[in-house]
Amino acid sequence: MAKNKKVIKEQKKYQNLQERYEEMNDYLLDLIEDHRCAEEDLRYLNDFIHYKELDEEFRYFREHAHEDENSELPFPYLTL
Repeated sequence: MAKNKKVIKEQKKYQNLQERYEEMNDYLLDLIEDHRCAEEDLRYLNDFIHYKELDEEFRYFREHAHEDENSELPFPYLTL
């Protein structure tokens, strides 16, 4: 009887680990998809900047921008 309880306990541990693995796998797959979408958006943004011939303005902004701390928005954003 004690052996059966030990086997059941081990099976529950394994099942719990399996469930955690599946949760983490789903989470990682979501992260990978988000990353892929962000890379695609970045590609479009870079190509748009080049298409509009805004490369110099973008470089200037990137070098001189800072976070606006006095904003009334609930999140910070970059400004010159």
